[in-house]
Amino acid sequence: MPKHVFIIQTFLVICLMVSNTVAETEYDEDKIHDLIQNQYLTCTTTVRIVNNALGYHLHSHPISYGSGSFQQAVTGLESSTDVGSLWMIKEGEGDEICLTGDIVPCGSTIRLEHMGTYKNLHSHEFESPVSKRSEVSAFGESGVGDSGDNWIIECKDGLNGDKITGRTLFYLKHKISGNYLYTDARSMFTRQNCMNCPIIGQAEVSGTRAKNKNGLWKIVGGYFFSHDDQGDFGLGEIVEEQQDYSEDYDRDDL
Repeated sequence: MPKHVFIIQTFLVICLMVSNTVAETEYDEDKIHDLIQNQYLTCTTTVRIVNNALGYHLHSHPISYGSGSFQQAVTGLESSTDVGSLWMIKEGEGDEICLTGDIVPCGSTIRLEHMGTYKNLHSHEFESPVSKRSEVSAFGESGVGDSGDNWIIECKDGLNGDKITGRTLFYLKHKISGNYLYTDARSMFTRQNCMNCPIIGQAEVSGTRAKNKNGLWKIVGGYFFSHDDQGDFGLGEIVEEQQDYSEDYDRDDL
């Protein structure tokens, strides 16, 4: 079976299972928060990732940059429910296949596949359109790209090998360039820098050498596959968390 067919079928199965889970379960805010805080990150889990400083979600869509690589744009989106902000965790390009439910710990090299377009989070030497940092795009076909899709998870407070949960703040370091995935409030798409474009109001996502608070990300929801340590193998939960980031940063400081 071709890899992309397996991915699509897996995602459809997840959606079906999730529908049944949500229909049969009532969640309160505290339970959702606890689920996210305690779910381990595992292979083929599909997650929403948010920038801890700005509060915008890592996002993509079938829209290409008008300059640079002309590849599919990757942005930060404020909405917490858009399906374009779902990314599947996979093994790094050229690495041994990571099986569903395998723990993905701090220090892992991963790829993030965009579930709306089946392209991988990618970076290269092109300049980003707003800040002129390193451009970040979505690249490949049916989940197949190249080594520019590899990212290393560097946990802020954890050691390599530690498990990642919703409590974990982490950096995503591009393996080839060494740049960190980054966004800030000064790199928004506006009418001045993106006239008549469809992504006005979204934030530019780029790569930078700086390792600071605007490069910190965390998981705030998604479709989780449980690991054996958390019970029988299978779907953990679909969980989403609404958060107020207004006290986490001062826009004038970014």
